[in-house]
Amino acid sequence: MRQSTSSKPRAATVGRARALILLTAFSGLIPSGLEAQSGQREPGLEALQELFQRPELTLGMLLQAVVDPGLDGEPAAAQIAAARLRMSGVLDGGFRYDLQTNFASSPSLLDARVGWSPNASFAVDAGRFKTPFSRELLTYAGSIDFVDRARVVSALAPNRQVGVRLSGELDEHVTWAAGGFTGGSDGAQGEPLLGVFRLEGSGIEAGESALLALAGQVALGQDGAVGRGVGGNAFRGDALLVGLDGRFTSGDLLVAAEYIRGEWEPTLGADADADGLYFTVGWHLEENHQVLVRWDRYRSVTDAEADDAIVLGYNVWPTGASEVQVNGIFPLRDSIMPYRLVVNFQIGF
Repeated sequence: MRQSTSSKPRAATVGRARALILLTAFSGLIPSGLEAQSGQREPGLEALQELFQRPELTLGMLLQAVVDPGLDGEPAAAQIAAARLRMSGVLDGGFRYDLQTNFASSPSLLDARVGWSPNASFAVDAGRFKTPFSRELLTYAGSIDFVDRARVVSALAPNRQVGVRLSGELDEHVTWAAGGFTGGSDGAQGEPLLGVFRLEGSGIEAGESALLALAGQVALGQDGAVGRGVGGNAFRGDALLVGLDGRFTSGDLLVAAEYIRGEWEPTLGADADADGLYFTVGWHLEENHQVLVRWDRYRSVTDAEADDAIVLGYNVWPTGASEVQVNGIFPLRDSIMPYRLVVNFQIGF
């Protein structure tokens, strides 16, 4: 699956140069002086929040248009990555609900959850929603640091499934979540089973204006419920997933990291494993401008060695409801990944 380090050296150099040039060019197209937006009133957004964001009924939307001009011999592409509508709220007696659709994907139903929380120390939720595994996966799509999530998160972390989750607070900083799920298919009849447990400490003071969040999680499952790494929903056998993640902020500085490993024991065939990690450093140049760099490593079940890439990011928030993200992806060593430039234009509230 890999090319030798001596193959197409000139093409790799040209691809890298084109990616850097286009990354700089697209960043330059974003209006400067956006810091003037900070501190100014946004009557349009304020009106929407007043009208649609109440405890008993909150309505929201997310629209993302992603453009890839094509580099390194890849074709240009443009897509609507998200066209989401969301409705959620908390009713009498601590009962709550969450419904989210994405008309840019199939199936369009993302979340359909009902829950009950008598107090902050305990909650139970049932329906279709994200399993409590991986900080970046649990982060809302409109709030992640880069246009795309890290490869290991997309490949290994169990995503939305049908099931039941219990969660609560041990103290003001420590929370836990445990759940049982029946696979990614809405029509699952209990054959694939997945159990997940996550323990997280957040809001931990680590110095003046510095906050730290750390978490560990484990998932044990059968068949297609944990088959994303090997064979998708067709996987049959047992699997184990473990993960660690952390996020540190101090003033304008951001440091984030995550590691996930999966091990599969199929009923037929040899055992397999895969793992990966990311390490991110970010800095706010101004209140509405942020630069990021990420080391993205992933080793699939079919690779003997890990595949490495550097992702450069530039985020700008023209208003409280809009964001532009520019990402350059630079494969390292003899990776088979192409050089890419990806731009996300986003509006959400």
